[in-house]
Amino acid sequence: MNGRRDVGAVEGLIFDVDTFAVHDGPGIRMAVYMKGCPLSCLWCHSPESLRPAAELIYLASRCVLCGECARICPNGVHAVNASGHSVNLRACRLCRNCIANCAAGALQVKGYVASAQAIVDKASRLKPFFDHSGGGITLTGGEVTMQADFAAAVLVGCKARGIHTAVETCGACRWQRLEKVLRHADLVLYDLKLISDQQHRRWTGASNRQILRNARRLSERTVEVRVPLIPGITDTEENLGGIFRFLRDAGLPRVTLLPYNPSSGAKYEWLCMPYGIEGETQKDERLAELQAVAEELGLEARVSS
Repeated sequence: MNGRRDVGAVEGLIFDVDTFAVHDGPGIRMAVYMKGCPLSCLWCHSPESLRPAAELIYLASRCVLCGECARICPNGVHAVNASGHSVNLRACRLCRNCIANCAAGALQVKGYVASAQAIVDKASRLKPFFDHSGGGITLTGGEVTMQADFAAAVLVGCKARGIHTAVETCGACRWQRLEKVLRHADLVLYDLKLISDQQHRRWTGASNRQILRNARRLSERTVEVRVPLIPGITDTEENLGGIFRFLRDAGLPRVTLLPYNPSSGAKYEWLCMPYGIEGETQKDERLAELQAVAEELGLEARVSS
C-alpha cells in the first residue's frame, strides 16, 4: 500500500470523527472512532463502540413523547404512554422508519460505513493544523484491530501524505493482526487496565494474557501505555504496582494515568443500558501519589489533563 492508488475502496465501520482532538496523541489530531471491540469493560467511555454494527440510540432528553415512533415501527421497538417512552433495542432491525419520522431528533444511528480514501482525504485537508501543532491522525474505537485492513489502509494513505499517525489499541488480538496495523503507526497508545487475569476477566469479560504477550513485543516501538483509573477497580495500589513493574520489566518506560471521568455514564442512557460504576474523579493529591509510585520504579509517568 502506498498512498491514493492502494487505499482504493477499502471500507470500515466508524461511529464518529473528531477533527479537533487533543487527548489522543500530540498536537491537534483527527480522531477516528471505529466500531467493534473484543472487550466489554463495565466503565467503557464509548459504549456505542462495542457492537461491530450500526445501531439505534435514544436521546431521552430530546424526546417530546409524540408517539410517532411507536405508531410507525414494524417491530414493536417503541412504547410511548403516560409513563414515558420505553425502547426495546433488542427488537430493532434498524429499518430507520422511526428515525425518519422523529421530528425532535431523539432517535439516531451510531455507525456508518466510510472508505479509507475518504478518511485520508479528510485528514489531508487538516494537514496545515497538524503541521502547526505537531498533530496528526489517531485511530481509536472501539478497537482498531477488529478492522485491521481498513485501519492499515488509512494509516498508509496518511503517511503517504506526510501525516503523523497514531493508533489506540487494547491489544486483545493475535500479534499478526496487531502488527498489521502498528507497522504503519508512528505512535502506539496501548491500553492496560488490570494486571490480574482473574480481575481482567471479571471487569472486561476477557483474559489479558494475549494483551500482555503483545505488550512485551512493543519495546522497540514508540509506545505510550495508558491506564484508566477506575475507582476501586484499576486505581488500587496492588493493580497499579503490578502494572508499573510489568512495564519496567517489559522495557515500556512511558505511562499515562487517565483520571476517572464520571460523565461517561450518560452515554449508557442512549443504549438503555445501566451504568454500574460508582465513584468520583481521583483528587490531585492521589494522582500525584500514583505518579510518584510509577516514577520510583523508573517510569516516565504523567497524568492526563
